[in-house]
Amino acid sequence: MKLTRALAIALWALAAAQPATAASQPKSDISGMWRLVRTEQRMADGTTRPDPDLGAHPAGYMTYDPAGRMCTVFNNTDRPRWAAARPNEAELRATFDNMVVYCARYRVDAARGVIVFDMEFSQSPNNAGSLRERRFELLGDSLKLFPNPLPPGVVAWSVELQRVRP
Repeated sequence: MKLTRALAIALWALAAAQPATAASQPKSDISGMWRLVRTEQRMADGTTRPDPDLGAHPAGYMTYDPAGRMCTVFNNTDRPRWAAARPNEAELRATFDNMVVYCARYRVDAARGVIVFDMEFSQSPNNAGSLRERRFELLGDSLKLFPNPLPPGVVAWSVELQRVRP
């Protein structure tokens, strides 16, 4: 399988990162590579849909290292291929709009049932230095995250991941 350039950069950044402090050490159960299985948004009218940016067939990985660093690369696999070797403006925009890329320091707050992300970088420079919290459920090799804040009209949002085993 070919790695996308963004995934390769994110994984390189994770490997090159300095260890986190002892105060931010994560729970070891979450460490490892997680494959994106699906996303779901429940709408105010009771209907459900996949995350509109990632589409019905999302793909990607979320990696947590034991020292407290993580990286995420998700994308919409239904995006059309570029017409040429280099994207035109519309294709470039679709690439940005249909991808989620970020790396952060993280810690698990088990008492509150959240993972706290201290954002180091992402595709949006506005996210660097911000904190994000995601409620989570960890059941064996299944991890479910609940993003917030919710977009207009969305009353619940989940991201389901499966642990990658060798």
